[in-house]
Amino acid sequence: MTNAVVDTLKDLNEKSVKSAKRVGELNLKTFEELAAKQTKLMNTCFEAGTKNFEALTKAKNPQEFMSLQQEALKGYGEQWLASLRESADVLNAARNELLAIVEEATKAASEGTQKLAEVSKQAFNENMEKANEAMNKVVASAAPAASKKS
Repeated sequence: MTNAVVDTLKDLNEKSVKSAKRVGELNLKTFEELAAKQTKLMNTCFEAGTKNFEALTKAKNPQEFMSLQQEALKGYGEQWLASLRESADVLNAARNELLAIVEEATKAASEGTQKLAEVSKQAFNENMEKANEAMNKVVASAAPAASKKS
């Protein structure tokens, strides 16, 4: 293989590794963001349970308990809905970033493959010219020897 072919293959490989690293970093970032949201949501659940228990102990009658419970649950329901929306935003952002990585990698692979084909064709043509020159030298040196024998 010629240096140009090796360089082109090396460039393709480096771009592939770079894309794979970006996907890994994106996965890690997305996981961390979603894990933080899940932790926050679980804390909200525990907090809701605590408030519900407090409402049970403070209420003087079932109607007051239901009122306190509904008030607490309304606030937590809004927090859970906000958390759900935030999680959807995180996933949408990750999807968009992943699409950008895939588009970039596809473009790089296409360009790299085209360059590799061109470099390979050029190397093939150069090698064929060298082989042709070598054959001509052999034929040229063999012609005088053949004519002396005749």
